[in-house]
Amino acid sequence: MYDKMKDSMKPVMDMAEINKKTTEKLIALQSAYVSDFVNASLNQMKTLSEVREPKAAVELQVKYLKEIEAKLTDVAEKEMAALVEAREQLTGLIEKSVAELGDVKEMPFMAELQKFMKPMDAAAKSAK
Repeated sequence: MYDKMKDSMKPVMDMAEINKKTTEKLIALQSAYVSDFVNASLNQMKTLSEVREPKAAVELQVKYLKEIEAKLTDVAEKEMAALVEAREQLTGLIEKSVAELGDVKEMPFMAELQKFMKPMDAAAKSAK
């Protein structure tokens, strides 16, 4: 009985593991970005404090902002890639679990769920 319960919970545990790994990846990306941003900002303040010409200061500031933008874009792309990967893994897991359930029409609870979901689907489509 324990093994049967363990097997039935496996998809849920797999989903939790996918979410955990994705969250860890996103946190690591954000932490690295914040660290880089703080260090770059401190270096920029030091560099600007040593500049005597306004034109040079403006040029340094523009260069700094372009570097920060590039880093932010890179982090955002990596985050999106992590989220897309997680979505694909979760979708595959759900499709596999539903396929293992068999014919949905033979399950009364799924029929009831579909009755509930149809009005929600229609409402979501009309809201667009």
